Amino acid sequence: MPITLLISLFFWVNSSVASVKTHKFYVSTTTIEFKTESKTFEITSQIFTDDIESVLRERDEDLSLDPDSNSDQIKALIADYFKKTFRFSSEGNSLNFTFLGKEYKNDIVKCYIELKLDQVPDEIELFNGLFFDLFEDQQNIVHFKKSDQRKSFLLHKNKPRVALILKP
Repeated sequence: MPITLLISLFFWVNSSVASVKTHKFYVSTTTIEFKTESKTFEITSQIFTDDIESVLRERDEDLSLDPDSNSDQIKALIADYFKKTFRFSSEGNSLNFTFLGKEYKNDIVKCYIELKLDQVPDEIELFNGLFFDLFEDQQNIVHFKKSDQRKSFLLHKNKPRVALILKP
């Protein structure tokens, strides 16, 4: 009898562990490179395809990515989402950027953005709120490159902003 009970307990524990869902990481990675000569930020943001698809389906539930159900519409919707959740400012003034496009790589969407400056301020503030409205545990990693310097930042719901220093 004890062997039967032990075997039953073993199978019950194994089946319970197997039914527990694996934890998904909620993260985006953005690389920002400042080109001094052209006064331009070249930005690449990598986000999970299923995450952005969830956001976009709030506007159009029939839409699908990779392959795109409507490429022009999807580009416009992603650009709009970035304009709302990914912002640059300097001295309290918003800075407008251009959403150049996107490409798919495995389960990632790589988004390309450009920000051109007329004048280079001492610093620019970045607000990166990508997916904060969707996932409580969302984290956004930002890598900032300027000349030969590189700094990385971890942004989250309680710390969604970072100052990017442009002048020494």
